[in-house]
Amino acid sequence: MKALVVGGTGPTGPSIVRGLIARGYEVTIYHRGFHELADLPPLHGHQHGDPDDLERLRQDLGATRWDLAIAMYGRLRHVASVMAGRCDRFIGISGMAGYVPPDQLPFPAGRRVPWTESHPRHGARSNANAIGWAVAETERGVLAHHAAGDFSATVFRYANLYGPRVPRQWLWPLVRRVLDGRPHVVLPGDGGTIQPICYAENAAHQVLLAVDRPEAAGQVFHSVDRQTFALRDIVRLVADELGHEWEAVAIEHPLASALATGYAGPDRWLDTSRLAYVLGYSDAVAPEAGLRATVRWLAEHRAELHEDQLAALVPNPYAYELEDRLIESFLRWQADVAATMRAPERRAAAGPGFRGTYRPPTP
Repeated sequence: MKALVVGGTGPTGPSIVRGLIARGYEVTIYHRGFHELADLPPLHGHQHGDPDDLERLRQDLGATRWDLAIAMYGRLRHVASVMAGRCDRFIGISGMAGYVPPDQLPFPAGRRVPWTESHPRHGARSNANAIGWAVAETERGVLAHHAAGDFSATVFRYANLYGPRVPRQWLWPLVRRVLDGRPHVVLPGDGGTIQPICYAENAAHQVLLAVDRPEAAGQVFHSVDRQTFALRDIVRLVADELGHEWEAVAIEHPLASALATGYAGPDRWLDTSRLAYVLGYSDAVAPEAGLRATVRWLAEHRAELHEDQLAALVPNPYAYELEDRLIESFLRWQADVAATMRAPERRAAAGPGFRGTYRPPTP
C-alpha cells in the first residue's frame, strides 16, 4: 500500500506517518522542506515542492497513483484537484473558520449547543468573511470529488491544537505570565468558556482511525478532545504545573476580553459524537496530561521559541499595568456593592408540608 502525506513535519504529521508505516504503508511525504525533522522514521519517499502552487503540484506528482493521500499542508483545494482520480482514499485537514458565527445568524439559529458538523457554513464570499468562505468552499470541493467518485474523501476540521511544535501556541500567553511572575490573571466573563481544543497526539489518532475505518468515507469530523476543561480550570492547571500561585480574576467587560486575547477565545462547544460513533474514538492522551505536557514544553523551550512569530499568531498586549488597574477597579466595585447593597430576602416555603421535590408519602 502506498500513502502520500502532503506535509508530515508539523505537530500531527510525524505521528500520522509513524502510524501509517505501522499499518504497512510505504509512505512518501511532500512538503517545502522548511521544517525537516531528525526523528522521522525511514520513508519510502521524501519530496520537496510547493503544495500552494497548482502547476507545481501537477508537475511534481505527475501520473503517480496512491492508495491513500492525506493533505495536511498547502492549499487543500489544489491537492484535492491533483489527487482526483489518482488515489483511492483522500483525507483532508481543514479548520473551524468556515462556520458562520452565531451573531450573523437569525436568532435563535446558531445558539444551540453543541455545534454539530452541519452548523451553517459560509456560502457567499464577502470582504468580511473571505477566509471563512474559502475554508468552507474548499471543503465543498473536496466532498464534490467524493460525490463524483474521484476518490473516497474524509475531512477533519482541526480545532486549536496544543502540544510541542504547534505553531499557534495559544497557551503561551498564560505560560509567559507565569514566567513573568504575574500574581493574577484576567478571565473574561466568569471564566467558564469552553474552547474547541485538541492535543496534537489526539488529532493524529483521529486521522489514523479514519484510515482504519471505511465508515469514515464521505464524513466530516470535528477534531477536538472529547473531554475538556473550562478556561478557568485551564488557567489553574497552567499555574499548578509550573508551581506558581496566582489569582484568576473573572471580569465581564470588553477590556477584559482585549487583555485576554489569545488564550481566551470565543465560547464554542462542538459535538464529538460522530468521532465516537463512527470512528470509535476516545482520547488517546487525557487532556489534563496533554495540557501539562504542553505547558512544561513551552517553559523549558522558551529560549528556542520565536516570540515575534508567536506574537503574530497569538496576539496579546501583555499590558500588565492596565491589567492591574482593571483588577483594582473591579475589586473596588465589588467592595462598594457589598457595602451598599443587601441581597433580597427569600420567601419562605408555601405553608406546612410543602415539598419542592417529589417524595413518596410515609407509610
